[in-house]
Formats: sequence, C-alpha cells, structure tokens
Amino acid sequence: MSIRRLCILIFLFLFLCCYSCAQQSVQPDFYQALKSTDKSDALKLFEKALDSSNTYIRQYAAEELGKLLYEGMELSETLSERVRREAAGSWAAAFDALGKAPDKEKVLSFLLGPGYAENAAALPDEAALYILRECRNEEAFFSIEESAAIEGRFAASRSRFREALTFFRIVIESGQTEAEGTAPHIFLQYPVLLNDLGRSFQYASSTNEGLELFLNWENAISEEQDADGNLRFRLLFFAARIARQRGLIDQGIALFKQALPLAPDSEQADACIWYILDSALNRSSGVFIQQLEELVHEWHDSAYFDDVLDRFSRALILGRDWKNLICTFSLIRDLEGGVSAARYAWVIARAAEEGYLSAEERQEAAKAVNSAAETLTADYLRAAYNKDSSLLYYRSLSAAALGEPFLVLARAAAEEASAAGDPAAGDLLAAEFLLGFFGNNAAEFSPRYIRLLEKKLSTAELRTIAEALAKAGLYAESIRLISLVIKNENAFYGRDMELFYPRPFREFVEQYSKETEMEPALLFALIRTESAFQSRVVSRAGAVGLTQLMPATAEETAGRIRRSGGPDYIQMEDNENVVDLENPAINIHIGAHYLAYLTERFENTQLALLAYNGGLNRVRRWRSASGLPVDLFVETIEITETREYSRKVMAATAVYRELYYRND
Repeated sequence: MSIRRLCILIFLFLFLCCYSCAQQSVQPDFYQALKSTDKSDALKLFEKALDSSNTYIRQYAAEELGKLLYEGMELSETLSERVRREAAGSWAAAFDALGKAPDKEKVLSFLLGPGYAENAAALPDEAALYILRECRNEEAFFSIEESAAIEGRFAASRSRFREALTFFRIVIESGQTEAEGTAPHIFLQYPVLLNDLGRSFQYASSTNEGLELFLNWENAISEEQDADGNLRFRLLFFAARIARQRGLIDQGIALFKQALPLAPDSEQADACIWYILDSALNRSSGVFIQQLEELVHEWHDSAYFDDVLDRFSRALILGRDWKNLICTFSLIRDLEGGVSAARYAWVIARAAEEGYLSAEERQEAAKAVNSAAETLTADYLRAAYNKDSSLLYYRSLSAAALGEPFLVLARAAAEEASAAGDPAAGDLLAAEFLLGFFGNNAAEFSPRYIRLLEKKLSTAELRTIAEALAKAGLYAESIRLISLVIKNENAFYGRDMELFYPRPFREFVEQYSKETEMEPALLFALIRTESAFQSRVVSRAGAVGLTQLMPATAEETAGRIRRSGGPDYIQMEDNENVVDLENPAINIHIGAHYLAYLTERFENTQLALLAYNGGLNRVRRWRSASGLPVDLFVETIEITETREYSRKVMAATAVYRELYYRND
C-alpha cells in the first residue's frame, strides 16, 4: 500500500471518528423540544438549549422561542434578552427593528426589503407576523400606503395575486399626487415590491393596465434614481412577462431583450433568455433558431434551458424537420451541462439509422460533427454518449448501441480521497448540529435545517449526513443531498451512486418482481421515480404510496391479484372498498402487477411506463397516430411530465441494473 493511500485511509478514519464523537456530544434538549407536544415543556427545553456550546443549536433554539413568543407564550425578561442575543437571521433583524421601541425605517426595510420578498421560502413567517403585530400595537404606526404595501407583499408571497393587486392599487392611488407617470416613491424605495406588483398584474388582471403602467414608470426613471439599472430591469422584465401573458409575443420578446443587458446577475440574465426562447416557440422554427443563435453564447447555465429545447425538439420530430434539428444541434453541441446536446445527437443518430435524412441533411449532419457518411450514426451516438452526464438516459441507449460501458464508477484511491474531502472547507459545528437529529431520534425534523445549512458543508459532511438520512429512512432527502455531492464531484463514486439509487424494501421488490417476471431494477427505478421511497406520500391527484397508485386502479388490480389466487387486499370501511396503499408490501405488490399488466398489453416496457404515468387509452391513441419507432415516439409525447417520466425510469433502470444486477 502506498504512503499516500495509507495517509488517506488514516485521515478518513480520524475524520469519521470526529463525526461520531461530535454526534454523541450534542446535548438532547433542542431535539427533545422539537418532539414535544407540550408547549410549556418545549419552552423549558429550548431555554436549556440556549446553554449549548454549539452556535447553531443556540441560534435555532432562539428562533423556536421567538415562534412561541409570537404564539402568545410569555417569556421572562431574562429569557427574552437571551433570545434577542442568540437570535440570527430574520429573527435577529426583527428584534433589532423592534428594539425598546419600533424603528419605522428598520421595520419597513424588514417587511418590504429584499429579504422577505425574495427569500420568503427560507424565512419563517412568524418573524414577519410577529413584528407586524407588535408594530400595529403602536397607534398609527403605518400610513395607509405602507399598510397596503405590506398586505400586498404578504398576499403575493402566498400566491394570492388577486388580493395582492387590490392592496397594490391602494398604493398606486395614494401616489397619484406625485409627478404624473412616475412610480409611487415606496416602489422606488423598496424595488422588490415591483416584482410582487408585476406578478399580480400578470396572474390577476386580464387587461394591459400593468403593461402600460410599468412602461410609463420605466420611461420616467432617471439615471440618478437608477444608477445600477435595477429599477429599469424589474420594470422591463415584468412588463415583458405581462405582455407575454396577454399574448403580445413580439412585444414581450422585445422587452425581454431590453431588460437583458440590465440583468443584475447570471440567473436573471438566463431568465430573460429563457423567456425569449419560450416565447419564440410560438413562432416558426426559423424564428426560434434565429433567437437561439443570437443568445446561446450569452447564457450561463445550460441545464436551465433543457425544457425549452426539449419542447422544440418534440415539435421538430413531429414535423420530421430534421434539417432544423441538425441546425439546432450545431448551435448547442459544445455547451457544457444539461442534457439537450445529448438528446439532439441521439435523435439525429436514430433518424440517420432509420433512413429519415435526405442526402442534403446527411451532408449537413456530417459537417456538424466532422463525420464521414459511413460513420454518421456512430459519430452521433458517440456525441450523445459523451454529452449525457446528468439524466443518463441517452448515455444508456448510446452505450448499448456502441457496445460501450454505460456507468463508469470512480473507485479505489480516488474515491477514498473524495470521501475524505477537505474538512477545512466545511463547518464542523453545522455538521455536529445536523447529526444531532439522528443521534437523538429526531430525524424527521432534520430536512428543514439541512436545507438551511447545506451550503456550509464540505463534501465529506454532505456524504455523512446523506448516509444518516438513508439509515433513518428519509430517502428522498438523502437522494437530494447526495445529488449535490455528485454534481460537485462531477464523477460517479460507488457509494455515492448506491445512496443516489438506494434499495429500500428490497425483499418486497425482489419477491414481486420475480412473481410478475419483471426486472427488479425496473421496479426499483419506478418506485424511486414515483415516490423516492416515501411510503406515505400522496400526490395532488390522489395517487398513494411507493408506486403512486390511484385508489381505483389499485382496487381493480387488487381484484385481479385475488382472482389469480393471490391475497385479498380489499377491505370494507364505511361501506366502501379500501386498499391500504400506505403499506409498503401491499403497494409494491399491486404496483408490480399493474406495470406487468400494462407491459402485457403493449408488449413494450417503455410504452407500459408511458401508460403508467399518462393513462392506457391516451397512450394507445398517441401511438396509433405515430409512425415512428417507439424510442423516437417517446420524444414526441405531448405531456412533458409523461415524456420525462419514461426517460427517468428507463435511465434509473439501467443504473440499478449496472449497480446491483449486472450478473443476473
């Protein structure tokens, strides 16, 4: 064994030992308080947690005590002072704004500034509601305009846009005494209000009122008022969104282009470009390609545009427009990230293989990849194979066609070095705090805090917490967290992939896969895609459990299982037939039989998956109208969710097969 490898192993051992010790050293008060159903008991435990040596425990204990304060519990003067001292983030800002007497400027900055508006998902509503309640106890603390702006902000943050627009109209009317055509001062002082107003006009108004208003305000903004272009960007960006919503596509595109140079960051710039391309989909293929050619080198995150490029490729395939598909590929072929280049390359390879390309199109396709005519299909398959590093669907298809290995895992010393990571780049106190949830039987409360702190963690810390989540049965959160590791590493390490594609409920999956003559890899892939192994999850449509079965479908399939000599899963409750779909064994058994039933009907796994998600009759109708091979037909499915679902399950099947069932 080399000295380098030995050092890595020793470092990894010591690092994990430190984590183990850290986990055991965390005091249980904070975690016990979260689990407590008695508010008085929770208050005492959170108060004790303020004595912790861990900064994050003290900070979040103070936050929880702030919530109890908002809910009406009385804190002693001493405890209140400690809470104010330990609080961080929004609660610290709230306490600072209130002080011994509310500071109006700080209060308005808190309620109308960028923190609450643009990061509402990360901020507890209780802090905003607490400060609002305390200030309303002060007589005439807010003006009519300020009160309306605050209420509009709160309504918009909860997507109640019609209500928000009612309040914002009061703000606008109160500013009528200002210079004609200019925005009320409160919008200029707190520009994020323009975002809320813009979205309210977009979703709650059927006229061009908002468009005209925003353009008038933008025209009246002076350089002195808007030195950095922030105000003009917001006004133009939301005017463009309103125009687009009203069906004024060309005007919307023009306004997004005006906003683009003023974008404050790469994310907002990409948003402008996305809207331009999405709007261009409503025009001809030539218009879309023209916009793409103009803007493709200005965008930052290629994955951001995968959905719009996917919809464009669907339209081109339906129209057998191979020329423009080749042209689009030539524009995006060198981009890093995303899956679009792989998708276009694979479709061109299959079109060439099926003989769909004319002689001229084959010549253009060959130029795009410097290919010879006789190797055209193979060269495009190779491009798809090399480009698909995220979805893995096109890589798996291309690997099979080329006879190349599908999933190449990094191993040995490289994996150990990556696993060890660099603890100096992380935050041991944050990791200690998060691991405390698992050491104190409070794992179910951990996801919120993990999301708040994950950017502080090193790769090794992320891995350790992902492992802990998986052991606690929180597979969805474990999968999400390990995906960050894989993205950061840009490599597939063995244990990372096992966490990314876990095998909970293995006994049931393998038993019922065998019973239905199905690959266990396929059933694992379906469950991972449907529910991320959350046995009690219920979709908005009413699908339940691991395989996301609709109750009516489950009852029908359960009847077939019973009639074939299997167990009877249908129970009578309140004069209705009920199937316990939250029971993993029952859910997997029924889900496996339903997928097997669809596979028998279509005699094709991928068509069966489309029917599993999109409905049997709908897929039959789509298929009867298409003369394309199944793999290209999948690219033309009109429902994006169903189209993407099939790809995800097939890709995950290939991964599960490679990781666990390669020798079967």
